[in-house]
Amino acid sequence: MEMAMRATEDVAMGEDVTPPIAPLSLALYDAFLPSHCSSCFSSLSPPPPPPPRSPPAGTSRSSSPLYCSARCSSSAESLRLPSAEELLLRSPSAAAAAAVPGDTSDLRAALRLVLLLLARGLDASSWRIGGLLTNREKLTSGESSGDGEVVERIRSGARVLATARRKLGLGGGGGGDVEGDVVLEEAALCATITNAVEVQDVDGRGLGIAVYGTEFSWINHSCSANACYRFQFSGPEISAPAPGESRLRIVPYGDRAQMDSVGCRPAEVGKDYGPKIIVRSIKAIKKGEEVTVAYTDLLQPKAARQSELQSKYQFRCSCTRCDAEPLGYVDQALQDFRAAYGYVSEDSANCSIYRDEAARRLSELMDDVISEYLSDSDPKSCCERLESLLTERVLDEDFAVKAGYKQKFLLQPLHHLSLNAYITLASAYRIHSSQLVASQIQAVALVSKTLEFGRISGAYSLLLAGAVHHLFRSESSLMASAATFWVTAGESLLSLSRNSAWSIFSEKSQTARSLVTEPHACRCSLMKKVMVRPFWNPAVYADFENISGDFMGCIAVLTKMIWGFLARGSHYLQAVKDPVDFGWLGTVEIVNEYNFGAHLDDTGLDFYCERDQTYKLHASYDQERRPLLFQLGVHCLMYGGLLWSICYGRTPPILDVLSNENDMAECSLD
Repeated sequence: MEMAMRATEDVAMGEDVTPPIAPLSLALYDAFLPSHCSSCFSSLSPPPPPPPRSPPAGTSRSSSPLYCSARCSSSAESLRLPSAEELLLRSPSAAAAAAVPGDTSDLRAALRLVLLLLARGLDASSWRIGGLLTNREKLTSGESSGDGEVVERIRSGARVLATARRKLGLGGGGGGDVEGDVVLEEAALCATITNAVEVQDVDGRGLGIAVYGTEFSWINHSCSANACYRFQFSGPEISAPAPGESRLRIVPYGDRAQMDSVGCRPAEVGKDYGPKIIVRSIKAIKKGEEVTVAYTDLLQPKAARQSELQSKYQFRCSCTRCDAEPLGYVDQALQDFRAAYGYVSEDSANCSIYRDEAARRLSELMDDVISEYLSDSDPKSCCERLESLLTERVLDEDFAVKAGYKQKFLLQPLHHLSLNAYITLASAYRIHSSQLVASQIQAVALVSKTLEFGRISGAYSLLLAGAVHHLFRSESSLMASAATFWVTAGESLLSLSRNSAWSIFSEKSQTARSLVTEPHACRCSLMKKVMVRPFWNPAVYADFENISGDFMGCIAVLTKMIWGFLARGSHYLQAVKDPVDFGWLGTVEIVNEYNFGAHLDDTGLDFYCERDQTYKLHASYDQERRPLLFQLGVHCLMYGGLLWSICYGRTPPILDVLSNENDMAECSLD
């Protein structure tokens, strides 16, 4: 049995399960080497001047690690790490052996682990290092991964590590560590690949990777995880520590001999450097219950999750979500690809194969569009092409000939490809809007376009948050994703409500509050509670179901009042009847008058907007939407902040901006 962790006591939702755990090893991504401390990951201020000359071809963009203080520098010098990293960064072989082209973070993290082993004498073998599973036999055999490139990369990477170590005259140690033998380096690199996690700052930006000791690394994966983790930075820049010093509330179980030889204790080595990791419950956990976290994106369908876990970690997930027969609602929704028209094949096997092929083809097309957008930043083209793919009916002519009829399939709004598209579309429309603002052309038509693109960006952000929340209601392990997307939606809607382009629709500028009319007032007391800080506390968590219901009730009311305005002008968005309540999708396979595909085919796409007098789609009424946008944005932000605090023990930075009484007063309409 592999190692696992169980709770030593009952743990309520929103409680720390571990104290801050220091890393055994870590490394910045190459892109952050010139701007961040290689020890604590804090930003260097002011940033150092650029190097006098370009690095040799094939090497990293930086030739040496940088540190923010003497303390951080000394923690690395004790291992002779700066010299070793500089040798590695200057080696063209390192660039070739890197897992990601242009980034050597995996090699540098493995190098630190090797030097740590040599300096501190941690238990090491080709199977485990300091109690951490290496998966060396599986990864280097190629039998499990089936990828010869991975095997060669590990072997060449290990040779690079050994070369850097020997040039510094560092020898000794066990595990086959002799001249010409790189078993230890291979094991360290495999341990890094298997156990490293991405370190993210408070804005969710990945700064690098870190390998933590047994207290964290023995926590297993589940696609229905009951815990998540956050990072605590000791540098001057990033985030404040969690209130109070929590304690270790988990113990290992599994291989008794392994537990006896390694134990589970806070790391003694390197405790004064690097971002620490803290595990926190997102569900109530009973004493003796296994504590689990997610190793992969839980918004991927089952097949994609299983493939990634097998490729990177060499195991097949058998959690309750993955082993459910038939698939649970969330996994069905994430791969829902329905017939848009035509007869459904009586041969369910052929129909399933065709549907999978159609999804694969559409996925490749979307990946191409998104990759092109990320490389050349053409938001207009990206928006047009992605929205076209969202409404495209996929047809396989070969299948049609064999089956004797034509059948096309259409993505549903909860499909994982749709969710990915919403993320990109929200970003692309926002960038497109900002590019128009940057042009500084004051033409009325252009200013109107600026507002339009910002409005559609906000609509996609709201649709994404609502879709993920809908899935979260059936799978509580999606709480962290829901938190992120609600906060993002709130930020987008608040930004839209404060857009200076609104002034074009009125002769004089008016504040959001001055435009509020009584019929649009929000009938809730949630915003009054905001005045009493902290809003999130154990009492709120204990009443989470009721508080969550109150928030969603307000969000649903406000959304109904504003969605027609937000979706205006978008063929796809206007086919979405409600972005936060997906009951309108129904469960039928054949298109009928209530199905999403039917709405896309409807020539009267403004039907949902025009049938209710609440939606007056004329420019003269647009200013009336502004206070509603502000209210909806604050509610999304506050609800996302509640989820965020449960997951991470703190609120998102954007809430600090909204904490002043003036902003809250604008939203409190009682």
